[in-house]
Amino acid sequence: CGWKAANRWALTGDHFDAQEALRIGMVNEVVPHDQLMETARALARRIALVPEPSVRLNKAITMMGMQAAGMYSGLLLESTLGALAHSSHNEFREKLLEAQRQHGLKAYLDMRDGPFQPEPMGPRSAKGRQKKAQ
Repeated sequence: CGWKAANRWALTGDHFDAQEALRIGMVNEVVPHDQLMETARALARRIALVPEPSVRLNKAITMMGMQAAGMYSGLLLESTLGALAHSSHNEFREKLLEAQRQHGLKAYLDMRDGPFQPEPMGPRSAKGRQKKAQ
């Protein structure tokens, strides 16, 4: 999906819908919920037509390529830095925790997410923006 898009979501906390995920290449396909399992099974049947050693080898080649590009290191670093960020305490985090202690989880979430409203789903795909405008 590209580092620019990933950076935007990491810095803003914006959400995105399935169509946006498809547009940026984060997912390969979007299907209606009632067709999800059949679509997944059809893909599994298609993969099963390929000899098993070839599937294993192709997966290994893909993973090695990602590791060579630094993806594996990036994922490891993200989990470490994410843990540090979540364990750090600052004035705003203390206010969030106090709101949760006094008024519960909803108060915590309202205080945390409030500044990002009224766009709770963040940037939308062009198709989603058109639907919302209608």
